[in-house]
Amino acid sequence: MHIASRLSPLPVVALPLALCLLLAATLQLHLPLMLWDHIDLVPIYDAWQRGALAASQFWRIHDGSHFHSAAYAVLLATTWLSGGRPWLDCVAGWAFYALLAWTLWRLVGNGWRGGRVARGWWWAMLLLIAHPGHLANLQWGWQVAVFISLLGAVAPIHWLTLERPTLVLNLAGVVLAIVGVLGFSTTLAAFPVALALIAARGEWSWPRRLLFAWPWLLALGGMVGWLLVARGQPVAMPNVATLALYALNYLGGGVLRFAENLAPWWTLLALSSAVPAALRCRGDARARPWLALMAFALGCALLTALGRAGSFGADHAFVTRYASFALLFWIGWLGLLVLAWGDAGTAWRRWVRPLLLATLFFATANGVHLAKKARTTHQRAAAFAAQIRSGYPQLDEALLAQAYGDRAAAARQRLALLRQWGFAPFDASD
Repeated sequence: MHIASRLSPLPVVALPLALCLLLAATLQLHLPLMLWDHIDLVPIYDAWQRGALAASQFWRIHDGSHFHSAAYAVLLATTWLSGGRPWLDCVAGWAFYALLAWTLWRLVGNGWRGGRVARGWWWAMLLLIAHPGHLANLQWGWQVAVFISLLGAVAPIHWLTLERPTLVLNLAGVVLAIVGVLGFSTTLAAFPVALALIAARGEWSWPRRLLFAWPWLLALGGMVGWLLVARGQPVAMPNVATLALYALNYLGGGVLRFAENLAPWWTLLALSSAVPAALRCRGDARARPWLALMAFALGCALLTALGRAGSFGADHAFVTRYASFALLFWIGWLGLLVLAWGDAGTAWRRWVRPLLLATLFFATANGVHLAKKARTTHQRAAAFAAQIRSGYPQLDEALLAQAYGDRAAAARQRLALLRQWGFAPFDASD
């Protein structure tokens, strides 16, 4: 069955339902206390309460790698409103994710506009957009930064690939991308993508293209300069082979986190298949959203590899929280191949369709795998909360090391503040 409308109506009805199911899963599996990096919010919150926010870590690079100022702003508000219960942090993260999902859905309609796309492929897009792999970030309130970051990239991509983008939308995209960088620095990858989308507008005069491009260039230079100055410490640079393998693992983890040996090869196959698809769509404006999503995800993979591969090795790319970034690559890839080969007859049946169906099977299995990982993480966090609450102030060093890693020493003082404020994992009446 085929349709010719801009948006397929059945998945549009299903998208809100899928988002509600993910919200329910988020609340069920949320981490009930500040764990790992999240404990770094405590001194910032304390400074805010004392009127000394500017002197805190609020505007500084977190852990030597990322800005988190946009996320801090959200988390300070949700922590105050909830009385230190992380469930509201998770709801805020879900709200940004819901905006991201709806923007992606509008982008899908733009990328397949005017085509006859089988309903099954719309359902496939729904799977990738509302994928259980997002639970790794949704369940941990700290990761609101991820969805701020992704929205800061996807919304400008959507606006710049509209048939008639305006200067107002362009400037709004620049502002949103800057906010995205203040969530996660990998949103810097959105800037060259935006510039490429502007340059690809062959129907525009060069003065018009320059008018759209200059705010992006100005913002990119400012953000990179700020990042380099604020970072201040050198990065352990990986060799080219490790860099490439890390990037392939990073993207492959979106659909094959459960089969790590296969993931880089499947990503390489996807990249190879995208080349003839892009050539077939050469000159077709509908291909721009798909190529932009793939390019942004690849940029995130390379930026993360530059920052992490030298210190942690290529297997570090399978960290579950990277799935939210990697899934954008597979959304772009699926959209591009369906656009290019959906009406190609024999070529479609012989190799493209089986490749897409196999990837969707992997994505489904990966969703189950990552949902199970999220449940395990929740169970561990609940156990940490119970042990800290019952054992305080006599806390085992091994427990603190598991819950806070290299922040274990600082966690003792920060847990004392949480207890003083009556924040989780301590009851206000305790």
